[in-house]
Amino acid sequence: MECLASFIKDKHEVKIIDTAAKKWQESWHDPMFPEVTFQGMGLDQIWSEIEAFNPDIIGLSWLLPTQTPGVELMFKLIRQRDSRIKIVVGGPNPSANPRAIMTRYPEIDIVAYGEGEITLLELLDSKLSDLEKINGIAFRRENEIIVNQPRELIKDLNILPLPLRDKESLLNFSRGLYYQSLDYWLKKIIPQKQLRGFFTALLSGFRPLNQFYYFLHNRKPRTDRLPFADIVTSRGCPNHCTFCAIHNTWGHYWRPRSAENVLKEIEILVEQYGIKHINFVDDNFNASRERVIAICRGIVERGYDLTLSAPGIFVPTLNEEVLVWLKKAGMYSLRMSIESGNQNVLNNVIKKNVNLVQIAEAVKICRKIGMHNEGCFILGVPGETIQTMKDTIAYSKDTGFDRVVKFIYQPFPNTVLYDICVAKGYLSADYDPNRLYVTGNQCYVQTEEFSPSDVLRLARE
Repeated sequence: MECLASFIKDKHEVKIIDTAAKKWQESWHDPMFPEVTFQGMGLDQIWSEIEAFNPDIIGLSWLLPTQTPGVELMFKLIRQRDSRIKIVVGGPNPSANPRAIMTRYPEIDIVAYGEGEITLLELLDSKLSDLEKINGIAFRRENEIIVNQPRELIKDLNILPLPLRDKESLLNFSRGLYYQSLDYWLKKIIPQKQLRGFFTALLSGFRPLNQFYYFLHNRKPRTDRLPFADIVTSRGCPNHCTFCAIHNTWGHYWRPRSAENVLKEIEILVEQYGIKHINFVDDNFNASRERVIAICRGIVERGYDLTLSAPGIFVPTLNEEVLVWLKKAGMYSLRMSIESGNQNVLNNVIKKNVNLVQIAEAVKICRKIGMHNEGCFILGVPGETIQTMKDTIAYSKDTGFDRVVKFIYQPFPNTVLYDICVAKGYLSADYDPNRLYVTGNQCYVQTEEFSPSDVLRLARE
């Protein structure tokens, strides 16, 4: 969103409405989705901002299937209040299957799938005309849905301007962690969701408590400090994991920004916004040893007082030199997404470039240099067996991780494993793609080798 706005702002008038960050301490419900608690701006508040800006086009960022209720409410809001406004959606969820999204939601005028900067600029420059000539979109022509050929990916990400940040929204994301913490603790004494939401919103609006939370949080050694900011320093993944859908947006090859370009963005975040923690949200932050060391060295040489995290760690490049530099720069905890403790499953089912011997060596180095380490694994992948899941559990226990995180396989559409599940009838009757999220704790797959109850039982071990 911030990257798109920055790319088009010199030629077109643009406004970002970050509905979650703007009213981070508020929650509400809608009768259309009574089971969902929405956080952030209410529909009337959102419309007031839209009406004041008076746009011709509204772009909706649709990252995950679980955001579908909010997106549907936005469709309804826009069409009821001003039917002349064109609706364009983008992001990983519509990119997975633009034709299906267009078919299901007649309110959508255009899906921009894949990488969005150049596509959005061409749409705006053309005033949504000559759509047949714009790659990377799906659109309607009379009663027909047209899906144009994919957009070629940007080879040099350094040509892109830095994201268009809004200080209030940026800092409010950190305050949202305070909201989540309050909700977590109140859950112990107020199990009712709507009543708990009322008290969470009430308490989170009390600024002295918020400031006290920051103070306590930042006193903890080796923890993610506040306020924090996310940075994307590369796009794409050289792996071909069969469960993953991110290639629908970023492709299968790794495209990095230069270390100098990344350090320029870090400088702005530290000096202009007072950021204390940087979260590198790349799929593979450290795919190049030389680049990651250059970024870490730059942070150290500039004397930035930061903590770092990177959920997307590329295991093949982890050696002692890389790990030492990451720690020097402020990364005290390393999360490795390994997926399986059975090498045959990794090679032939998940098809991820991970070597279990190398993982064990990386864990030893982490323990040697005093870096907390976590291993993440997936159970219930179609193609494995109860025994291979037991292998994963044994490996996760024996390797010496400081923390083990187990996920239940979630069948995201337009992935290799999802297609296998559909072809072989593996999906359970309660499967709903709009209920999927990466950390979901339900199993929706039953194969000849295991049942959902088998997977959940093994996960509890």
